[in-house]
Amino acid sequence: MSPDTNQIHPTSPAGGHPGTSSDALRSHYDIGTDFFGLWLDPSLTYSCALYEAGDTDDPAGFLAAQTRKLDFHIDQAHAAGAERVLDIGCGWGSMMRRLAERGAGHVTGMTMTEAHRTHVTGFGDPRLEVALTPWAGFEPEAPYDAIVSLEAFEHFARLDSTEAEKKAGYRAFFERAHSWLKPGGRMSIQTIVYGRATKADFSTFCAAEVFPDSDLPRLHEIMEGCDRLFEVERLRCDRQMYVRTFQSWLDGLRANRAAAEAIVGPAVVDRFEKYCGVFMIGFHTGAMNLARIGFRKAG
Repeated sequence: MSPDTNQIHPTSPAGGHPGTSSDALRSHYDIGTDFFGLWLDPSLTYSCALYEAGDTDDPAGFLAAQTRKLDFHIDQAHAAGAERVLDIGCGWGSMMRRLAERGAGHVTGMTMTEAHRTHVTGFGDPRLEVALTPWAGFEPEAPYDAIVSLEAFEHFARLDSTEAEKKAGYRAFFERAHSWLKPGGRMSIQTIVYGRATKADFSTFCAAEVFPDSDLPRLHEIMEGCDRLFEVERLRCDRQMYVRTFQSWLDGLRANRAAAEAIVGPAVVDRFEKYCGVFMIGFHTGAMNLARIGFRKAG
């Protein structure tokens, strides 16, 4: 099956709504899959896990919590067994593989980094394809039954965006998502959001060295963006689960520090250790939160 699109568009989203540039994303994700593989879980799932009582913090327990998270969003989007599913911000493809395992006929992953596309292509599964494009440059060949997106929304605005630009960009995203879905189709999104912090509190270290060109949404901005386009069916916030997730990542990075330094050097390892620590503090104090939101297409 031919891909919906396989071209990268390095410009800002359509209509002048600024989001994270492809160069900024590559500066983080293209450091090397081997590096991330040392401290993420074996599925290379790079987003907050979903824990239940009794979960352990050993590698097996962490992988189970990550798989539960994938299934949560698949179920919330009614994507199991769907004919066509879109994964916006597909990363290294763990959600795509899980969708295929649960009967999806065809899964398109959207990314802006070559490392992700190369990794997913390496699965050799004809049901999975990757579009190398920002969301605003995406033109599917047919509507989707369901959409999932895990922690891509944070890249839909930049810190230097005006409030008007940010709101317009979010609105444009929901308009496009609405057009990509079949009538009654569902979308499940997971995103970091501002808690009690404001844009002025955004870590200068993270803005400069971890996620340049990125800003967090506030929950009300998401709700305003989807107004009259989607019905919000479910919302849950799990910030303490992100403290636990980052602790697992930090433990993995420290346990494999020598191997990590051999791949990327000590300065990069130090940067990622600091990043994990900063985010753990942010979620623990409530400066940031983690939202999981289920939507149903209106109209």
